[in-house]
Amino acid sequence: MDIDINHIIQQALKGDKNFQEILLKRLRPLIYKNIYKYWDVWDTEAEDMAQEGYILILMSLKTFDSKKNVHYLHYIKTKLEYFYKNQHRKSRFRTNIFSLQEALHEYKTASSLSSIERAIEQEEKYDLMKSIQNLSSEEQKIIYLYYFYGQSMQSISMNLGIKYVKVRSLKRQALSKLSIQMCRR
Repeated sequence: MDIDINHIIQQALKGDKNFQEILLKRLRPLIYKNIYKYWDVWDTEAEDMAQEGYILILMSLKTFDSKKNVHYLHYIKTKLEYFYKNQHRKSRFRTNIFSLQEALHEYKTASSLSSIERAIEQEEKYDLMKSIQNLSSEEQKIIYLYYFYGQSMQSISMNLGIKYVKVRSLKRQALSKLSIQMCRR
């Protein structure tokens, strides 16, 4: 006999452990659907993310407010979507920082670079920084926040109080200007 999902939710909200377990089993596909938007099936982090999802569901049973006139399934679907989106963004940022640190370490310890190659590399960095200084202040902020601080364009949009489309346009414009300036040097 298949139990109605609304009955399961009501009993789980009341604290019935058996119904909470049934609810977790019923919501498993929703958890994995959200995980596979951002992580591959074979990714080791995916199973950890599933456990985090189960914890989020159990915690949401305590924080759900039925007086707000929102169905629990809609509430938990939204919570899971944003939870996994944020987790993916954070893990991507950590990966980018780790790769950057690795690259810097390799650069510092690279004995294969001749002094001429190092001088050329330093000059290219100097030229890039000079080119960035020639951008408008908004373009500079966007380039620094996006490439040096790893912020998403959505985050930059909110922090600077500029519409997302404008941020995207300014970033493209800035990259185009940098490309032209660097080719001239």
